[in-house]
Amino acid sequence: MGGGAVCADARKMSEPSGKIPMKIPQKLMSHRLNKLLVPQLLLVAFAGAQLVACSSAPTKDDNQVAEQQKKAEIELRAEQMGMSVETVQAFQDAIEELGKPEPDLEKTEGLLKSVVAAEPDFAEAHYNLGVLYSTQNRYDEAVTHIETARSIAPGELSHTVALAQAYAVTEQYTKAQNLLEEVIARQPTNLTAKNNLAVLALKAGDDEKAMEYVRDVLKEDNENVGALNSLGLIYVKRENASLAKYVFTKAIKLAEKKPDPDIHNNLGMVYMAEDEVAQGVKQFEAANKVDPNYLESRLNLGSILIEYLDYERAATQFEEAVRISPNNCVAHLGHAASSFGLGKAEEAQKGFVFYVENCDADHVSSFERLAKLNETKLNNPAKAAEYYEKLMTLVDDEKKKAGYKAMAGFLKNQAEKSDQKEAAPVEDEQAPEDDAQAPEADDADGEQAPAEDAAE
Repeated sequence: MGGGAVCADARKMSEPSGKIPMKIPQKLMSHRLNKLLVPQLLLVAFAGAQLVACSSAPTKDDNQVAEQQKKAEIELRAEQMGMSVETVQAFQDAIEELGKPEPDLEKTEGLLKSVVAAEPDFAEAHYNLGVLYSTQNRYDEAVTHIETARSIAPGELSHTVALAQAYAVTEQYTKAQNLLEEVIARQPTNLTAKNNLAVLALKAGDDEKAMEYVRDVLKEDNENVGALNSLGLIYVKRENASLAKYVFTKAIKLAEKKPDPDIHNNLGMVYMAEDEVAQGVKQFEAANKVDPNYLESRLNLGSILIEYLDYERAATQFEEAVRISPNNCVAHLGHAASSFGLGKAEEAQKGFVFYVENCDADHVSSFERLAKLNETKLNNPAKAAEYYEKLMTLVDDEKKKAGYKAMAGFLKNQAEKSDQKEAAPVEDEQAPEDDAQAPEADDADGEQAPAEDAAE
């Protein structure tokens, strides 16, 4: 009896409350560099075909003429550059694909890799391959190719700015700052470089230096969206929420034709800090709409929904976050927690295991949920016991340790009994003899009924 009571207490202690959601850390404000990498075109001017008579649509002959002119231009450019026609054509195809609203990135990567394999000193190809990898968050590969582009064409400022951006994203801040200062020295009016220096200053916690760069930019262009975003972040750091909201709102209006998810995300974070949850959610959803692959707003929105126990919608956000960034720890933890809330045991276990194996090997909440999942939904008492034993090593509270120990012992005992039951030989049941007959029923008169009547 006493042992049973201890086990009951241990169960209660280890079970996460259904009313208190698992806390998922939210992302901070977005400090992305102003103007991410953009495709760099190989300048090949294609002459437009003459339209016939008053027709508003090109005829079949017009299309053939246009194709012939395009082919001739490619051949001319290939001859001028000393490259094969196939290489120049592959590059043009890659650039055209990158320019589409929904480009086939796998196809583009294949085209650009074929180009750099054929022409290792083709700077524009390396640059654009770096652009591609940057859009896929493959920043180490992006740095490699943009470094190559800059080494081939050191005088190209766009390569220097792009490399600085790539360094900053990979947290090589000193290298990034040195390159941006080089750009300013060569081109004092380069607003993109100044904006990026403001971002780096913010990352370093120097809001005074950031303000200097922002003021320089706004003197030249008082509607510069990147500078306004940085200004809003400066006001956030200075805990001036009113001015931050004003500046972010102004930036959003100015960027209506080319909306920026960073600004929506940052405004959403200000609203959340002011406990204006509905407005915060609205901004995170707006960021998702602007860019379905924008990670920060997915994580922030998912975190809010977890807190309000809206596990289904939270799961959607975290699933998208995992798709966008497959190795993101917060995304996996959020997906695991929302799956746990929805009762999806296998998905929850997968997420928690990823988190403790790749992100935080001492995360108590994850191990508690892994123990509970295996104890109940997954019906694996031996594994649950292992997790409770792990939990004993992670906490200092003696009462909790005792509870985990009791649960581990109880579940080990259950697992052993289950193993013994499975290992026990199954006794054969005695088969009825062939000549044994079922008792025959009597009819209403007390006489024995024929066998066929009894069967009926």
